[in-house]
Amino acid sequence: MIDEHKRENSCRTSQNRYQIIRVPNMASSRHMFTTIIKDGKLDEYRKYHDEIWPEVAAGLRTCGVTQLTIFLVPDDSRRLIMYITTAGAIDLGKATGPGSKYRKDPKCKEWEDLMDADFHGGWTVCTEIHSSDKQWNVSLGLG
Repeated sequence: MIDEHKRENSCRTSQNRYQIIRVPNMASSRHMFTTIIKDGKLDEYRKYHDEIWPEVAAGLRTCGVTQLTIFLVPDDSRRLIMYITTAGAIDLGKATGPGSKYRKDPKCKEWEDLMDADFHGGWTVCTEIHSSDKQWNVSLGLG
């Protein structure tokens, strides 16, 4: 029987037997931000992100970021939306903001200072007003 509090996956071992692997159910959190890229800077900004510094990628992973996606809003050639998922309920301000362990890495601090100064001046937090995984479950009597 499947334990309701754990996800279970089965896989074949080298002896062609099945083994149950238990993975703790770790909820993820999502975060959304918006900014306006400085005029004429979008192509350079994209290039930096296409060639992200390894220290930055490692630093973000270490502080719990599991996915980071940046979108360009249609019909607004300068509005960006950043969607981040984290492993668990992480305060991104504490994890990546000034004074954080992430920013104590010289390359991560240099990256963040460069992005803020040369490209956008910082991100604004968006407030979640609806989520199907919350409101729909309540509506259906599941949560």
